[in-house]
Amino acid sequence: MDYKVKNKLNNLLRAVEFEREEERERHHYEMQHLTGYQREKKGRAIIDLHKKSAGRLITGEYLYQFKKKGTIESEITVGDQVIISQHSPMDKNNPNGIVYELKKKSITVALTKQLRMTNANPIRIDLSVNDTTYMRMEEALLRMKSLEYSKFHTIFSGQYKVSTNPSHHVHYDLNTIQNDGVNLAYNCNGFYSIQGPPGTGKTFTAAHLIKDIIESGKKVIISADSNAAVDHLIRHCILLGLDPLRIGNPIRVNEDLKPYTLDYKVFHHALYEEISQNQTLLDLLKEEQSTMKRPEAKDTRGYSYSELVQLLETNQSGRGLSKMQIREMKPFLKVQKKIDTLYHKIQTMKQEIQEYLLMKHPLIATTNSTAGSMILDAMHFDWAIIDEAAQASMPSALIPISKANRFVLIGDHYQLPPVVLNEEAKELGLDQSLMDYLADLYPYFMTRLTKQYRMHHVINDLVSNMFYNGELIPDASVKNRRVLKGQIIDIHHVEGEEMMQKDSKSFYNDLEIDKVAEVINYLFDQGIQSNQIAVISPYKAQTRKLQGLYPTIEIDTVDAFQGREKDVVIISFVRSNDHHTLGFLTDFRRLNVSISRAKSKLILIGNIKQLKQNRMYRDLLDYINLLE
Repeated sequence: MDYKVKNKLNNLLRAVEFEREEERERHHYEMQHLTGYQREKKGRAIIDLHKKSAGRLITGEYLYQFKKKGTIESEITVGDQVIISQHSPMDKNNPNGIVYELKKKSITVALTKQLRMTNANPIRIDLSVNDTTYMRMEEALLRMKSLEYSKFHTIFSGQYKVSTNPSHHVHYDLNTIQNDGVNLAYNCNGFYSIQGPPGTGKTFTAAHLIKDIIESGKKVIISADSNAAVDHLIRHCILLGLDPLRIGNPIRVNEDLKPYTLDYKVFHHALYEEISQNQTLLDLLKEEQSTMKRPEAKDTRGYSYSELVQLLETNQSGRGLSKMQIREMKPFLKVQKKIDTLYHKIQTMKQEIQEYLLMKHPLIATTNSTAGSMILDAMHFDWAIIDEAAQASMPSALIPISKANRFVLIGDHYQLPPVVLNEEAKELGLDQSLMDYLADLYPYFMTRLTKQYRMHHVINDLVSNMFYNGELIPDASVKNRRVLKGQIIDIHHVEGEEMMQKDSKSFYNDLEIDKVAEVINYLFDQGIQSNQIAVISPYKAQTRKLQGLYPTIEIDTVDAFQGREKDVVIISFVRSNDHHTLGFLTDFRRLNVSISRAKSKLILIGNIKQLKQNRMYRDLLDYINLLE
């Protein structure tokens, strides 16, 4: 293996460990040193909850709904792993669950076991660290170090002789550049990238590539870092007549796509009725056993129930256990044997159905992390297609890539990179995506989509000139789209004062909040509806304050709003200080995402004098003056 490749993989292994420890320490420190109220203010806990049972899922998990008198405002989202507690959240015996549903005043959590807590004391829910993803990233990096992946080593070193030839396969619902991207990717000999600037239809293009590969008789795994991105890609595939099999916890899958999940298909398989009958028998046996005296730990001498059953049937004694003592456990152990037999039968049948479905479906869809799950452990694919690849760290992307002969990366490395908390992990390269890394090594093996279907031509030209060498072209259908008369881009200079939120590094600016409110009220007066407006800001503290004022308007951070769009977008820059410090506002990718969310109207609010101190923002303001 090339020294450069070996060193890179080793650095990434170290980076993953640094990041894991950083996340774990942050959560543990907060849970130890902050009150529940303080952690709730940070968005990483929900306190003063009361529970009620909400039934069970077809996959067996128990659902519990936790209600709060006030409104829930939290970072915790559907699919997150959480800790449920009534006293100390650090207690190792606290149950863990996965968030199933989140409403204004309630959160529903799925647990593998019944929750024994009562409502005698308030219940607290804390965001937890999901260690599984880190383990799978490490496993992928270790696999990549083996000789089996020599082809990838060559690609990673920059020495691979990449080749691709465009075919003449034409998709009439794709534009010329999209067609070229699909054909070049389809004919690559190892990997290819398709860069999709804002509004250019990269996921739509990806779905056509996937269809071409499936129709050629190949097996494909499609993935992305987030469940939302996977589901978005699946919908495009379904519209083209494909039948993806969605792997992963159904809790994390949108309701409209549940029929495509593996668990749903297992449940509706012809053989599942027999499984259901056996499960009913199993529940009856467990109920019968619950009335019997359960052997205590001191009596079993460390033996499992299965081992005790074997000793009973062979009429043997065990260490510290006489034959008489074992025979006294006979009623309980006889039922336990039936339980074990039934359980094994149920699991075997489920596994056989799963294996059949996995073999039958040529298109498997999952998150990057779940691509490393045990259920896919023995599977190998002809292709791996990764959407939103620029937002995935290299170790994350390598999980599905390690299972395929060829791979295609689809995303935009000019937009936001992977989120990394630990500074040492950043120095070791964890915040650089594989897409960005390979774009530097192989700049000519990437198609940039250039026709966009989102933005008015003024906003398009601003984004295009700032970040894409003037190559973006608005489609005729959006070129002159408007919701208001007057200028397309408005700038409001506000010399407010930034303030740091207590117990947080996030900033807010009250004078800018007042200006945002003034602008929103003006938009309402002009007939613009709440669902047409978005307010975004680089700082969470600012968005939280605004969310309290306008609950019907979509208000979020720039990072959270990537991939979304609105007719009117208001950006609050927040920073205003004597030192002219802009912090991470100077990241060109964050600015790119910010100004490319608007379809018809873009409104910028901030300390323009301070922004002008930075070259990138001077260019931004100069372009706006020229365009308008």
